[in-house]
Amino acid sequence: MIGLFRLLFGVGLDLAFGDPELLHPVSGIGRLIGFLERLLFPKERNFKWEFLLGFVVLGVVAGGLGVGYGFLRRFLFQVSPVLFLVVEVYLIFYSLALHTLLRRGKEVEEALEAKDLVGARKALQHLVGRDTEHLSEWEIVRGCVESLAENFNDAFVAPLFYTALFGALGGLVYRAVNTLDSMLGYRDFRYYFFGFASARADDVVNFLPARLSALFIALSALFCGRFFRGALVCAFRDARKHPSPNAGWPESAMAGALGVRLGGVNYYQGKREERPFLGDPVLDLVPLRIREARRIVAVGAGIAVFCFSLVAFFFSL
Repeated sequence: MIGLFRLLFGVGLDLAFGDPELLHPVSGIGRLIGFLERLLFPKERNFKWEFLLGFVVLGVVAGGLGVGYGFLRRFLFQVSPVLFLVVEVYLIFYSLALHTLLRRGKEVEEALEAKDLVGARKALQHLVGRDTEHLSEWEIVRGCVESLAENFNDAFVAPLFYTALFGALGGLVYRAVNTLDSMLGYRDFRYYFFGFASARADDVVNFLPARLSALFIALSALFCGRFFRGALVCAFRDARKHPSPNAGWPESAMAGALGVRLGGVNYYQGKREERPFLGDPVLDLVPLRIREARRIVAVGAGIAVFCFSLVAFFFSL
């Protein structure tokens, strides 16, 4: 029962307060990754060493979290089991970011409804890595919906999944691997070898949660009066088209649930990149689609909490 209490309390704090900026463990993990990159990345290119040192960084970050957590748990249990429970809830709270995700999506929606394209582009920068300076209204809607779908998994379903299985450490290690991928994943030639381990680790830990996210989106579409069957059809038909082995599942499920087509041309630091189309253009990409996507994410999150609460309860027995 304690495991279930920790999970529900952590979710409740995230829904109530959002992602706080102060004393954030993920920010500390990011600084550690940056330090290790500066320390270990070879001054002269050596692909074999870069490949091996990438695994070292992954091991130091993930293993370091495990060892540090073990010592912290032992110390806090000696001081007060209640204090340890508080720290566990704190770590779960910090590993989730559903409130912030929904708020960022709402900011984009409100700017578009006010016909403030400049404001919508700036708000979208908090959600996507693509260039936003010259996006049209429908491109802003597309980017926002895609980000809501992908981050439904990355910011909520996946960390909650690992929290239900392994407690606060599970969610924290997941966020560490996710941060490693975002910072070192082989986006360009510099990180192709050094970030290989981080990118592959992220693929592995997201494999099952991403597919569960697609299922939760489909079930949510059923409750929200959207396209349940379309979500499932598009997920199984289009997910594998996406360059990521996992991100395509929630994105294609969201496309089917809303009856829209996602994907297309994006620009990253001025470089053109074409993404495959996901879903079918039954409905237009208008600001209303953002509101519908936010609702699907919110209801899908409730379904995820219910399912993972059962898992946490089972593991507490």
